[in-house]
Amino acid sequence: MISIIDIGTLIGLAFIAVHLYKFLNFVYASTIRPSTNLKKYGDWAVVTGATDGIGKAYAYEFAKRGMNIVLISRSQDKLNDEAQKIQSKYPKIQTKTVAFDFNTSDDSKYESLYKQHLSQVDIGVLVNNVGISYDHPMYLEELSVDRINALVNMNVKSMIALTRLVVPSMITKKRGAIINLSSISGMSPIPFLSVYSGTKAFVHRFSNSLSVELADKGIFVQCVAPGIVVSNMSKVRKPSLFVPLPEAYARSAISTIGYERTTSGYWAHKIQTYLITSLPSIVSDKVMYDMHASQRKRALSKKKSQ
Repeated sequence: MISIIDIGTLIGLAFIAVHLYKFLNFVYASTIRPSTNLKKYGDWAVVTGATDGIGKAYAYEFAKRGMNIVLISRSQDKLNDEAQKIQSKYPKIQTKTVAFDFNTSDDSKYESLYKQHLSQVDIGVLVNNVGISYDHPMYLEELSVDRINALVNMNVKSMIALTRLVVPSMITKKRGAIINLSSISGMSPIPFLSVYSGTKAFVHRFSNSLSVELADKGIFVQCVAPGIVVSNMSKVRKPSLFVPLPEAYARSAISTIGYERTTSGYWAHKIQTYLITSLPSIVSDKVMYDMHASQRKRALSKKKSQ
């Protein structure tokens, strides 16, 4: 008979084996794993929120890898500037720009966007990157209705609407990749950012569900959940070990396409996500509450002094 000690030993060895496998896979993925040839999905990559931060970095990295780029953002002037820079740096790459305000729940506007600008393009990769956060951490009742609607429209509605329009052509071609930008804030409760955290948690679950739904149709769906990256949204200006520049982040995250259904995209963010999601909730909740309450206090103090 197997004794209780033997069972305990087997459980312990299994636990060690699982975590050793995860560690070795992490090392392999972060170092020597080859990137997917993205052009197998199609000739064009569509990137929303493409004139700043991660979205802009994704666009440049796709161009570097030989894909033509559709850049979608609100400002036509910024779009023209980035398109010109991409074509100057990568002369063989074609670019197309579309000025569009994603703060809308009007489906007819998305249908016009697709019919006028995207329907004739061989879309291989769609990156739903556009999104907004709070000006600073705050209680739910402090958020204006307009801000709540904007968070839902830009973080959730835009992703669903564009994905729904693009998927049929991908199904017909039996190839394609859809990349949805979530956040580490969607992986655990984030007090004082409840609506933002909730929208990013939706991105995670929606992406994973769609991944299973479309797997047998040749379409790869990925949820990318970064930590803090140097950008206007994060308000962080200097890179550090755990806060990469957008270019470094995009280069790393794009290398996970075709492999990881859900990814933090960057080795240091994977460590952060593992720690946050592994802590007992009583500990992680306290850490998140204290951190964001402190940020809120500093932001309010700064406003009063202005």
